[in-house]
Amino acid sequence: MYNVEYLIAHRTAQSDRSSRSSVMTRIAVITVALGVAAILLTLAVVRGFRREMYADLRGFNADISIVDVAVLSGSERRLPYSESLVERCAAVEGVQSVAPYVVVGGMAKCGDNVLGLQIKGIDSTYDTSWWQSRLVEGELPDFAAAQRGREILLSRSTASQLEVGVGDKVEMLFVEGGSRPRRDAFKVVGLYHTGLEEMDRAIALGDVRDVRRVASISSDEVSGYDVAIADDRKTERIAEALDEEIFVEAQSNERYISTVAATLQRRHPVIFDWMKAHTVIARAVIIIMMVVLLFNMAAAMLIMVFDRIGMIGVLKAQGMRTSAIRRVFLYRAALIFAQGALWGNIIGGVLIAMQWHWQVVRLNPAGYMLSVLPVDVGWWWLWLNVGALSIAVAVMVLPSMLVAGVMPERSLRYKL
Repeated sequence: MYNVEYLIAHRTAQSDRSSRSSVMTRIAVITVALGVAAILLTLAVVRGFRREMYADLRGFNADISIVDVAVLSGSERRLPYSESLVERCAAVEGVQSVAPYVVVGGMAKCGDNVLGLQIKGIDSTYDTSWWQSRLVEGELPDFAAAQRGREILLSRSTASQLEVGVGDKVEMLFVEGGSRPRRDAFKVVGLYHTGLEEMDRAIALGDVRDVRRVASISSDEVSGYDVAIADDRKTERIAEALDEEIFVEAQSNERYISTVAATLQRRHPVIFDWMKAHTVIARAVIIIMMVVLLFNMAAAMLIMVFDRIGMIGVLKAQGMRTSAIRRVFLYRAALIFAQGALWGNIIGGVLIAMQWHWQVVRLNPAGYMLSVLPVDVGWWWLWLNVGALSIAVAVMVLPSMLVAGVMPERSLRYKL
């Protein structure tokens, strides 16, 4: 069965190329193309920032960290290692792994180059898949070796500042409280890079046995426990369950009284507030582009209706209902949007693909924390197009109502 309204809309779209409404129609198509491309780029960048920032923070700190509450304010307070707490936390639904770690701050020196550096010491129970994925040269330290190897993993930016490479030695200087400084030489076995320059420059990875020895930390003390979870959407619920397990531990060990299960958002509130601010800006851009897009489409719709008053009168005289005639113009609006959206997707897609593959746009890490503008693609692309089309057609219902006011006996005077 033929859709008469669509056929009329398609035929009039072809004949309107030389009519008075053609200029406004072209403007509407261009506006839709530019609006869709701008919205695609905005969402791709915002989602890319969120994905990269969260992935890197998650890799450095895990989804949830069990730490003393003083750590959240920048202090350093360690906890006694508890095997029972690890077992109970690992049994919480949604938890993938629980592993202890020790973090100490010191000075890294090679020749005349000196900089501050934190070493995160982990053992063989720690999930190092994220670190492996960010490895750009060399390998990870051997955490399962029978003897400690004094090996260290540096970021590429740290290695550049120290002017060292894989296989070179880096001297580390640690001062713990009022004790005498302790020195030790570490071999650089690998380099990593995340793009989160602020974290890259500050953190190195090493064997927890080496870190404890050089910083004079007892073998039964940890800085905290990193908890990896399967679904980051359940972070808050799992953190609450972990807090209950910590409370149970605190009943037998008073040093756990001030311990909490801290989510990434709780440990890095400034970064998450920064990402929220970018999300608000992105929403404002999308709303503005949609308003401009819809305004131009509405103007094109009005001109099309006025330009086709004669045709409307003929269709009414032949018995076509007003609702059917309105659908003719709604189909016209959908065709205009589809044509503009097609070009918008091509333009936006090409720009996003260029950034994805060649990283054309680079950022200043001091202001944006990342060195490359990140972009993200996914199923949201399809839903954006479907949603925008639905909104555009729904809004065009209002100008299409002008069809109801056209009287056949008066409109037949107009040229079809």
